[in-house]
Amino acid sequence: MILDKNYVSILGVKVNCDDKQTILSKVVKWVNENQIRTITYVNAHCINLSCQNIEYRDVINQADLVYSDGISVVWASQFLGGCQLEKMTGREWIFDLCEIAVKNKFRLYLFAGAPGIANSAREKLQARWPELQIVGTTDGYFKKKSNDQILEELAITKPHVLLVGMGSPQQEFWVSKYREEIDVPICWSVGALFDYVAGVEPSVPYWMNKLALEWLWRLLIDPKGKWQRYIFG
Repeated sequence: MILDKNYVSILGVKVNCDDKQTILSKVVKWVNENQIRTITYVNAHCINLSCQNIEYRDVINQADLVYSDGISVVWASQFLGGCQLEKMTGREWIFDLCEIAVKNKFRLYLFAGAPGIANSAREKLQARWPELQIVGTTDGYFKKKSNDQILEELAITKPHVLLVGMGSPQQEFWVSKYREEIDVPICWSVGALFDYVAGVEPSVPYWMNKLALEWLWRLLIDPKGKWQRYIFG
């Protein structure tokens, strides 16, 4: 069922038809206009979760922009006769975002991953872009900072883009719960993005990505953690 030319509905989840450049252009526009926006993604796992958890589905649909993070979502949109979605995982936009942030002097805050992941990701990104302003980091397990401390730090550092990577649905629920308290133009849920940036999770080989086999690569490198998601999901 097609909602309009800008969205396709997949099992009740609205997915934007924007490509990467359009999404990044919107980020620049929203930051410059100080618009309060929320961005998230969906893949097959997210769609399955949304079928089991209506609250999660509602939170996704309340986001200002939802993009496809998996090839199965792209295939579903084609099957439904919808717009041509573009598979866009975090590794396909994070470096573009960093270049945009340097050019526009945007401040980023990394709220993600197990202890040490966000700091490691910051070091790698700033080694590549020394002028990149990453004004704060914290882990997604609240090991070193409490929730109140994180909110206070966000109020002090005033990032333009907050990247939240706690995995679904925790990250979307956290953003939804505290969005009105966070004076940050863009809150962007990013999943395991910083595991990749930090080098904890190896990148999918080029040929497997081109053959739409990233799901198989993820299963091979983490069978214990991913078998239910990819075999049954």
